[in-house]
Amino acid sequence: MYCERMQCAALENRILCAEEAAAFIKPGMIIGMSGFSTGAPKAIPLELAKPGKFHDLTVIQGAGRGMLTELAQSDAVSRYIAFQWCREMRDMINAGKIAFSDVHLGQLSDKLRAGVFGKVDCAVIACSGIREDGGIIPSLSLGINDALLECAEKVLLEINLAVPTAITGIHDVGGSALCPLGGILERRGEAVLRCDPEKIAGIVITQAEEPEIDIRDTDAVCRGIAKQVRALLDGELAAKRLPAEFTLQAGVGGVANAVLREFSEGGHKNLKMFTEVLADGALGLIAAGVISEASTTALDLSLKGLAAFFANAAFYKEHIVLRPLGTSNSASQITAMGLVAINTALEADIYGNINSTHVLGVDMLNGIGGSNDFCRSAKLSVFITPATAKNGDISCIVPMVPHVDSSEHDTDIIATEYGYADLRGKSPKERARAIIENCAHPDYRAPLLDYFSSASALCGPCQTPHDLSKALSWHSRFLKTGTMKQA
Repeated sequence: MYCERMQCAALENRILCAEEAAAFIKPGMIIGMSGFSTGAPKAIPLELAKPGKFHDLTVIQGAGRGMLTELAQSDAVSRYIAFQWCREMRDMINAGKIAFSDVHLGQLSDKLRAGVFGKVDCAVIACSGIREDGGIIPSLSLGINDALLECAEKVLLEINLAVPTAITGIHDVGGSALCPLGGILERRGEAVLRCDPEKIAGIVITQAEEPEIDIRDTDAVCRGIAKQVRALLDGELAAKRLPAEFTLQAGVGGVANAVLREFSEGGHKNLKMFTEVLADGALGLIAAGVISEASTTALDLSLKGLAAFFANAAFYKEHIVLRPLGTSNSASQITAMGLVAINTALEADIYGNINSTHVLGVDMLNGIGGSNDFCRSAKLSVFITPATAKNGDISCIVPMVPHVDSSEHDTDIIATEYGYADLRGKSPKERARAIIENCAHPDYRAPLLDYFSSASALCGPCQTPHDLSKALSWHSRFLKTGTMKQA
């Protein structure tokens, strides 16, 4: 089959259909897949998901969304590593049908290279083309592709013709994460991935569009949180603790989009981003000049956002560079960039410990992702959350979180729509008062203060007062009655 995107003559005999390529994969294998929301393979995973053909597969992927629905429903996957954005996968994990290993994404590539997860039998990597010299032109994300190509015994490539050639040149693969970049757009490597051609077992040509991303709209609560973050950062700028053109990291979703919009409305210009994913909100700010330089591992864009990117690819490639996850989430890079890290919490306790992953401490949501990579190494670590969930029946500020992803040591600021608490330099008791008074919903402030007061009385002159008989009673009450509110 002729394909103008496959320009390496030495690999022309490796072009296969998806079924033929999938035949290299056997039950029980460890499979590495590309994809960081976008940029996942599509044709080969559909073959793996066909009923009864495959079973007991371990899938390692930086941040899966894409074809995970089909794979989760197929019973082909028995173990998944390391982050997922898929309701069906999440349901299978929480039903105990898929074993899930939640990994700090900034450590994932190093763990792969060290063989922590075992030998990677086969890597399935999406790309947008192959050059004459064998250089693999990446797709919409880089993620752990470099590590997978290095570690895998065999490699299957998918050239996706639905990804325009305009993506070519935006990537920077190579360089050492131990030697920090001097600037956001500095390039240390090549614009292509490299792989030993002897390992490439098959190349599949496909033309599968990216799935639509469900982007939560901003609402009044999101806008309220965003205004608090803007007030915080305005204060940091006024105190000269941040430069005017500071560098930020922000996740995805309604709150993150609202925060980015606040920067635009606040008159900021020439801000920089060093982040894990670049979403629609950030793309708009680049077009408006609010953000002048951005480094990311993935273009996590809606179909509308992708269309806007491709329509103006030459412009965006002057302002955006895509890097492997080992660089985008590197602790040394994050520290060197002096980041303001803004990440979402599922809930926070009165001392500043953050639960990002476990609903009621038991069921997995998505995974830790890169939030702790950024918060623990940032110049300023901000966690944002609505004050309540489930129409007010859940307080997102609780006496004790039932699961800790980021400890109080990694948390500088907590912000809700009611205010923000600056925890820097405060003792645990001072943090508790600041969080309750500034962040909690008014309906829950008195009960939180009652808990703190009674715990203090019970413990006496200790460092961190807790009444262990009541610390998780709010979660227990919700499970029994459907609300955390006291009768």
